[in-house]
Amino acid sequence: MAPIARPTYAVIARTANVSEATVSRVLNGDDSVHPERARRVHEAVEKLGYKKNRVASALASGRTGLIAVVIDDDLSVFSDPFWGTVTSGVSRVLMENGLQTVLMVSPVGSADGGVAQYLKSGEVDGAIFFALHSDALVTKLQKQGLPLVITGTPHSSNDVAFVDTDNFGGGYAATRHLMNQGAKKVAIITGDIGTTAAKQRLDGYLQVYRESGHVPAKGLICEGDYSFESGQQHAKKLIAAHPDVDGIFASNDLMAMGAMSVLQDMGIDVPGKVRVVGFDDSLIAQTARPALTTIRQDVVALGEAAGTLMIAQLNGQDVEPVILPTDLVVRASA
Repeated sequence: MAPIARPTYAVIARTANVSEATVSRVLNGDDSVHPERARRVHEAVEKLGYKKNRVASALASGRTGLIAVVIDDDLSVFSDPFWGTVTSGVSRVLMENGLQTVLMVSPVGSADGGVAQYLKSGEVDGAIFFALHSDALVTKLQKQGLPLVITGTPHSSNDVAFVDTDNFGGGYAATRHLMNQGAKKVAIITGDIGTTAAKQRLDGYLQVYRESGHVPAKGLICEGDYSFESGQQHAKKLIAAHPDVDGIFASNDLMAMGAMSVLQDMGIDVPGKVRVVGFDDSLIAQTARPALTTIRQDVVALGEAAGTLMIAQLNGQDVEPVILPTDLVVRASA
């Protein structure tokens, strides 16, 4: 069977009883076309099953219809359910606005590396960054005029659109809850300390200690990487170095789960001997045994806010940073 031919502007024009120029203007968003003619064009498009050709549209509009979503890490990030959830939020907003995502999971490296070269090549209309370890590439792309959004607070004072969660407040609330529950020796397993989110959660933890008039003992601050294995490894080290540790704040739920698995394997009761708090309120926090006390951030809203900031920039609108709130969700682990 021969393939069904894609309707041309000429076929649409004949069906709608208008000129090909009118069809072109309607399909390229020209609002000055008479409403009745525009209605006939849209009806013909629907009837004929016409789909815009992305390459042709790009040539006509100067846009590609593609937005890069860049995660500055390696493929191991997908062991954390956070990433699938937040990128789905981004994609939903972009798709509702006729845009597609190009997902790039790779260490960004230098401002002249492979990711940088692709983003500077004109293949995409904008870029949304996650887990950036440096603002060097952002600075270069800003000079080129590419619309940008950073998910996470920028490392520098660059005037770049960004959306973030109240990481400091979340870290503070998690640590304060552990101490309010009677924990005297609270440890933290940080996320990737090269990211601002991990630093802010650590700052919240340290603020609680400052208010208590103490400082964390050596070895209570463990630099993790957000992985389940990282939670396991650091929990083992913590118990070996500090057998009397009675509270652990892990900077995401996956590390908290890793820590709890080690504690349980060692016969250490959670929360009887050691209380554990995570961060994210992912599905695994709700299904864990014991159910995980955690800091809830609206991960879908985080992605949607990033997509919304990108759409606003593409439409020439001014944007302001967005900081989303966090909430403590108390369950059985602390």
